[in-house]
Amino acid sequence: MKYSFLILGLILGLNFGCSQNKPAPKYLMNQKFPDSVAQFKMENVKGERISFEEVLELHKGKKVVLDFWASWCKDCLEGLPKLQRLQQKTKNIDYVFLSLDKTGERWKKAIKLLAIKGDHYFISEGWKNPLTNYINLDWIPRYMILDEKGRVLQAKATKVTDAEFKKILLK
Repeated sequence: MKYSFLILGLILGLNFGCSQNKPAPKYLMNQKFPDSVAQFKMENVKGERISFEEVLELHKGKKVVLDFWASWCKDCLEGLPKLQRLQQKTKNIDYVFLSLDKTGERWKKAIKLLAIKGDHYFISEGWKNPLTNYINLDWIPRYMILDEKGRVLQAKATKVTDAEFKKILLK
């Protein structure tokens, strides 16, 4: 019985530990988000509900980095200083932070405490919603790059030091 639990734990650990290395779905590339995803609503820092489409519209004509993160996420917090340095080098790019925090209070507190610059939205539904399901979110942080028309240029990076991410961003 002990061995059964050990094997099960090992299999689950390997499965979840490798999630960050799974490629993003190919259907994400070079297209806009479908209506079912575009209509998904999130909360802005003022507490207003806003659709993903409206968020994208606010950044129309600009290259955008989407950052899926949470204040409890160790990898997110470790990568934040690198992201902030990258923001200083890429002032012509908009950064949109999509939080998967457990509460809006923790999310707002983290934005202020960590001095995160950019647009901020809280996904109160957590990991399972039309947006995260569509992009097959399996790890945070998760960075995506959108072009000036809202089409996906890079569907998945889990570190801002990722060579392809930086290449596309600094183009």
